[in-house]
Amino acid sequence: MALKRRVVITAYRPWMRWTLLTGGSALLALGAWALYAYTRATTVSDFERAQIERDQLMAERRELTRSLREARKEISDLKEQVVYLQRSQEIDKQACETVRSSLTHLQEEASDLQEQVAFYRGIVSPDSSRAGVRVYEFKVFGTSTPGVFRYELVLIQSVRHDRRIAGRIEVAVQGLQAGLPQSVRLTDVTLGNGQNLLFSFKYFEEFAGEFRLPDGFRPTRVSVAVVPEGSGLPRVEDEYEWSKIQGG
Repeated sequence: MALKRRVVITAYRPWMRWTLLTGGSALLALGAWALYAYTRATTVSDFERAQIERDQLMAERRELTRSLREARKEISDLKEQVVYLQRSQEIDKQACETVRSSLTHLQEEASDLQEQVAFYRGIVSPDSSRAGVRVYEFKVFGTSTPGVFRYELVLIQSVRHDRRIAGRIEVAVQGLQAGLPQSVRLTDVTLGNGQNLLFSFKYFEEFAGEFRLPDGFRPTRVSVAVVPEGSGLPRVEDEYEWSKIQGG
């Protein structure tokens, strides 16, 4: 089989190759420049934006730091004020307690002095109707033992009678037992080595002791009789409501 040959005839253009190479290089250079310009513009824009954000954050941080410093200073000032007020309150409280204690003490002292004045006034210048020996005070006090009481009795005599006076005291506790009236003599219910109710004094004398009331006995009043002996003075009797002679 015979081979067929085909002959292709082309025109020889050496300048075309140079033109294509030059154009391609120019296009590449232009693309590179455009890419560089875009990249640079984008990068600069992002950098400027980041720098602006950084500046804003730094300014905000400085503002927060200043606010934090002011807040800490304000807290410190408030703490100092709280400490000052607490100390002032403690000082005022202590001062008030001191004044209150002093006032209470003075009131108690004034009350004691008033009682003493009244006591000595009763001795020095008693009422004409109360001249001579008489009961100045009679009190009863409860104890920690049920049914057991402590009594305190004070007798006085006017200085108009400057002689010693002697005699006896009769004390009876009246009340109810099992619903019936009952009277109990103090000398019969006195506990221990109770002081006998015999007196001998010139101006005043004090008596004290403890007594036990019978079980179920409900006291209502106490009668006290002062009986001078060999002096020509009359017998003096007083009655006291139980509720009014009970001390604290």
